[in-house]
Amino acid sequence: MANAEYKNSGMRNHTPLDFVFWSRLDAWSYRDAALLLCGFDPDRLKGAGIRLDGRELPEAFTEASKVYRILKSGTNGGQQTIHPYNAIEHALGKGLPLPGALLEAVRERFRLERKRAGREGGVGLDIADEVELNPRSKQFLLRLIYVLATQGYGLKLDATYVDASEIVTDAERLGLVLDRGTIARYLKEARQQAEAISGND
Repeated sequence: MANAEYKNSGMRNHTPLDFVFWSRLDAWSYRDAALLLCGFDPDRLKGAGIRLDGRELPEAFTEASKVYRILKSGTNGGQQTIHPYNAIEHALGKGLPLPGALLEAVRERFRLERKRAGREGGVGLDIADEVELNPRSKQFLLRLIYVLATQGYGLKLDATYVDASEIVTDAERLGLVLDRGTIARYLKEARQQAEAISGND
């Protein structure tokens, strides 16, 4: 579709769309994720010939094309879909465009899922501060995390964010959603505690 045809089609960036509906889906294609982050309605663009990885792209979709490439360059880029939580996490962590209404819709879903699971406090998605465990429980969990990460995954914990991505991917295969940033933080703390213990021996 040429630029002129696109402009005459009545489709515009940031067209009001049902972000609540999209937030309730368990998977977005990378194309849909990039379009949503840039404020486009993927459903309205079906059949419009918009290829975010194509050469002949209407100028209005230049930013969406860049977002698409950034999302696909991630550790899970070889997969066909991305979970909404992970897409939002990428947007927040990499400074990508993110409509406020989409962020709020995904946050609300995250909050409701945690409430149903009996966990009122928010973790990740910039929702709320994490409720800290008592020191004894936290020390046990950090040691457990360290053993699982180094022995089960064979990780060296030199790049905790990359290591966390591998764990998040495995969790998604099990139908679980884990916050990559939180995992990376705990992996880092687990490594530090293990190093401190080793240094005292």
